[in-house]
Amino acid sequence: MIVCLLPLVLITIGGLFLLWPHGPEQDLPGGGPMTNTADGTSHAEARVTSVDAADCETGESDPMVQADCTTFMAEVDGQEGSLYVTPDAIMGGVGVGDTLKVLDFTKSPDRAAAGTDYVFIDYDRDVPILALAIIYGLVVLAIAGFRGLRALTGLAFAGAVLLVFMLPAILDSKPPILVAMVAASAIMVVALYLAHGVSPRTTTALFGTVAGIIITGLLGAWMTSWANLGIAYTEDGFLLAETTGVSMTDLIVCAILVTGLGVLNDVTITQASAVWELADVAPDLKSRQLFARAMRIGRDHIASTVYTITFAYVGSALTTLIIISAHDQSFFETLTLGEMSIEVVSILVCSIGLVIAIPLTTALGVLVVRSGLHPSLPRNAGARTTGSHHAEPRNAEAHHAEPPQ
Repeated sequence: MIVCLLPLVLITIGGLFLLWPHGPEQDLPGGGPMTNTADGTSHAEARVTSVDAADCETGESDPMVQADCTTFMAEVDGQEGSLYVTPDAIMGGVGVGDTLKVLDFTKSPDRAAAGTDYVFIDYDRDVPILALAIIYGLVVLAIAGFRGLRALTGLAFAGAVLLVFMLPAILDSKPPILVAMVAASAIMVVALYLAHGVSPRTTTALFGTVAGIIITGLLGAWMTSWANLGIAYTEDGFLLAETTGVSMTDLIVCAILVTGLGVLNDVTITQASAVWELADVAPDLKSRQLFARAMRIGRDHIASTVYTITFAYVGSALTTLIIISAHDQSFFETLTLGEMSIEVVSILVCSIGLVIAIPLTTALGVLVVRSGLHPSLPRNAGARTTGSHHAEPRNAEAHHAEPPQ
């Protein structure tokens, strides 16, 4: 297996070297309040000190109109001043004691034109998100132990690849689809071995995942081009396309690859494990029988995972779905409009790549098991040669287990 793995590792390293971003970091002009500030303004953290919800006396009952008449005061580094909060944020419940991210105009020559000392940007969510991340890590460690720690390390590595390599490389005008494939390969090579150990079983899952990535990428590139999904339907997409020249079609394929990566990893490692466990319990099974029994598990996994992908996408697009559903349009017409068509294509492409990866991983696993590499299980597991009953079983029950029906 090492002989087969070496070309993949070398190709991945070569891809990282050739596609590594070398240009200066790009700032997007007009990139919004979080990326640019006017002369003399600065980003700051403010605490709301008072809220005066005065009546506009306009006769309007619209909450958004009444929100315009609410005045706020906030404190930044001990200096209190007026705060402008957008009506939608007011409707969201900005109150005394809230910590906000603001633009500070107190030292700006545009202070008079702004008409306020501070302008609301967003809530400060650093503490709750950090707390939730810590809780997540503790839960994983408490239940999964050392393997959970290795999985979290792989997750941190994946985040580093995305932030340090993939995103800067796309902004540096490198081919987005190739960048995403190389990034996905690098993530899987490290994350899979970290989480599951070095073994033929893990290597089988790795090749199944890479095959799924290639299929998903090629199918995604063809489908986004055929369905004419290269239009920027959001403000962020339009800004990125206008200022960097990045193809929206390629970005959609990148998003599909990154989204499908975790699910592919899940199904391939589970399917490889199924082959190994079946071969361990029933070593006399012929290759065709072993493949058929492993695919019974694979079909169950396909049925459940397809739901996972679909509901994940639907959940992320729920707001758009509600807005579109408020109009008098047919369901099919709704699914083929703008942003929704991107979600539909993403669901179908990811699902096809996932479904094809399962029999590919199963077939490869059977081939590896029957090639004599079956004894090389993860280091913390017992090993037994195929067809031999002299090696120490993992437990007493495993030694006398009947082959699955």
